[in-house]
Amino acid sequence: MTDLRTHAGRRVEVLAGEPARIIARGEAIEALGAQMEGAAQVLRDIGDGAEEQKGRSIERIQQEVGDVHEELHRASQRYSPTGRIMRTYGQALDDVQVQMRRLVAEAEAAQAELIRRRSLAASAAAEAQDYTPDDADPSATTTADRLATTASSALLLADAAVDDLDAVLRAYDAEFETWDIAYEAALSGIEDATEGNVTDHWTDDLAGVVEEVLVVLQIAGVILAIAALVIGGPLFAALAALAGVLALLGTLYLAAKGRRNGSDIAWAVVGVLPFGKLGKVFQSGRRLTGIREFATGPVMEIVTPVRRLVAIRRLPSADVIRQGGGMGSRAAQGLAQRLRTDFTAFTGGGASGIVTRISQGSSRTWVTGVVDNFASMTPHHQSLVRPHLGALGDVVSGAPVVTMPEMAINVVEFGIKRTNMVVRGTSDAMAAFGEQPVDAWSAELAR
Repeated sequence: MTDLRTHAGRRVEVLAGEPARIIARGEAIEALGAQMEGAAQVLRDIGDGAEEQKGRSIERIQQEVGDVHEELHRASQRYSPTGRIMRTYGQALDDVQVQMRRLVAEAEAAQAELIRRRSLAASAAAEAQDYTPDDADPSATTTADRLATTASSALLLADAAVDDLDAVLRAYDAEFETWDIAYEAALSGIEDATEGNVTDHWTDDLAGVVEEVLVVLQIAGVILAIAALVIGGPLFAALAALAGVLALLGTLYLAAKGRRNGSDIAWAVVGVLPFGKLGKVFQSGRRLTGIREFATGPVMEIVTPVRRLVAIRRLPSADVIRQGGGMGSRAAQGLAQRLRTDFTAFTGGGASGIVTRISQGSSRTWVTGVVDNFASMTPHHQSLVRPHLGALGDVVSGAPVVTMPEMAINVVEFGIKRTNMVVRGTSDAMAAFGEQPVDAWSAELAR
């Protein structure tokens, strides 16, 4: 069954919601309104002295009642109609769902029949077109006419199947419009009954904004994940980590508002935890480093690439190189020019480094390029540059070779994060843009 939509762009499916629960809630709210009105009447009578009871307790109650009965009456005037509106909406939703269940089944059958009819029409047309009559065969003309008639009839049946499916889709749209009218009437009626006093909290409004931002972050995450794979380097590593952190914070907020579940949180956490760093525990002398880098998590995943980018922008400066180096102005400028050419020119990008980036990290080819450039310098120039490397010091210090266990974990991390950032992110983003917008009251009225 393919994704079937009406001409209005609506997915053909039964609307969500539990009419029985909605009706039950409406009845409970209406009953509570009646109880409030009854209590208000009793308190009004006591306050007015209409009750015959005497005593200090009654007198004290009369003193304390004040205008409480008015507030109870006002509340009953809001609760009672709200309950009736919810009951009416629940019944309307039930009626629409009954029709939609039938129409969804009919639409699926009509679509299957259309696919079958189109296949038969295509086969009949191909057979008629491919038939080459034999001039020596007196029945050839008759056969050709028969094949042409069969193809024409099959095409007419396919057209009729299109009309049948369109009729079902129009009927579905009509039921959807019926629900939409009932929903808008319920929303307007509740607003009127509560005199505008039931509104979303500002945190609910913010949740709507966060949901939209989260879609943008998912799209950005998909783009950055692909860029980190194909291009690599510290910039994309930092941006991808930042997008992951923001997406996690947004997911946690939406979960607190009941708009995301535990699975969403788990995937968001997976997107930011650098568990590939744990591969270092398999290499002697690097176990604590791996644990520390994993524990600092996405913070260092963002900070470290940024520090390296800042360091590499500062390094190709004649003034920086001359600090404490005892070099002349011209020599320092020459060395700075070389650093600018070798260190800032990105190397290792493109398809040739994809396997390396998958198995050794998205910045590995870039790191290797920096190490090779530094190693190609004379020992004298290395000694002059080394004090000014800053965050690049850990890069050119002779980074250990990535071991096979590290590579295996990196590959697993890449596979999982690719699923999270690309496949899941693309799916969520497409769903957000493909669906008709549904406001928060839909979920409330569907409970």
